[in-house]
Amino acid sequence: MRDLLTLPNALTGLRVLLVPALFLALGHGSATALALALAIAVLAELTDLADGWVARTFNMQSDFGAAFDPLADSLYRSGAFLALAAAGLIPVWAVLIFVWRDVLVAYVRIGLTRSGRSVGARLSGKLKAVVQGVAIIALILAAMLAGPAHGTMLTRSADALFWLAALVTVWSGLDYILALRPTPDKAP
Repeated sequence: MRDLLTLPNALTGLRVLLVPALFLALGHGSATALALALAIAVLAELTDLADGWVARTFNMQSDFGAAFDPLADSLYRSGAFLALAAAGLIPVWAVLIFVWRDVLVAYVRIGLTRSGRSVGARLSGKLKAVVQGVAIIALILAAMLAGPAHGTMLTRSADALFWLAALVTVWSGLDYILALRPTPDKAP
C-alpha cells in the first residue's frame, strides 16, 4: 500500500482529476474560464513531466505507477480532446482518432503480456504525447486570444498543431501494431 501513496502517483492522479475541471472551464467559455482552462492544461502537462522525473530521481518507481501513468495520460488527453470538441474547438469525430489509438495500444500491451512479451514506451508514443499536449494548449490559447476573428495566425497555427497531433496519433497507433510482429530469432 505504501508504494501506492507516493508523490509520483499523486501527480499522476491529479492529471485524471483535472479532466472534469477542464470540461467545466471550456464549457463556460468566458475569457476567465478559458484562462483557467489554459492553466489546467499547462498544469496537467507539467504533472506528466514531473511524475516520471520524481519517480526516477527519488527511486519511487513502482509497478502500480508504471501502469497508472499511461492510463492517466490516456484519460486526461482523451478527456481534454473531448472537452475541446464539446466546446466546438475541434470536430467531434476527431476525438475518435485519439481514443482509438489509446484503446488499441492498451490491447496491444495486454496481448503481448499474455503471450509473454512486452512493449515498453516507444518513441512514437512519447512524440505523440508531446504533440498532443502542445496542441491542447495551443487550441485553448487560440480560443482565449483569437476572439471573433477566427482567421488569425494563432488560430491557424493551433488548427495545424491539432491536425499534426491527429496524424502523429495515427502513426503511433500503427507503430504499436507493428510491434506485434514476431521478431525472427537471431541466427548465431
